[in-house]
Amino acid sequence: MFDRKPTSSQLSFTNEIGSGSKVLGNLEGNGNIRVLGHFVGNITEALESKATLVIDKDGVLTGDLHYTNLIVAGTIEGTITVDEKIEVYPGALIHGDIYYKSIDIHPNARVNGLLTCSVLDQSAHQPSDVIAFDLTKKIAS
Repeated sequence: MFDRKPTSSQLSFTNEIGSGSKVLGNLEGNGNIRVLGHFVGNITEALESKATLVIDKDGVLTGDLHYTNLIVAGTIEGTITVDEKIEVYPGALIHGDIYYKSIDIHPNARVNGLLTCSVLDQSAHQPSDVIAFDLTKKIAS
């Protein structure tokens, strides 16, 4: 039914921010990245990378991110833009707006922000076939 993306245990990672680490700054990732520690800054993906960013159970991202795919089991505070699919696992916490193509929010995940589906482009909406009536006010005599 769904085109399942691999879970974080099935991915191989080109970069990893280890548990107990704290990184300050911005990152342009090329390949799959896993955050187990605390990252403060923005994360973007290199062009044509088409990879997955994983915020692990104990991982924290404070900043904005733009990646092709995202798996969240930890905490994110910032605006999220995902070109393909985002999966939000049980226990995850997101404070921020999410722009996505496909989203899967599991039970017991918490999301506080505006969800915007990029597939629902305004130009894709068809005008309604409802007949517009001219509203006039009738005054009783």
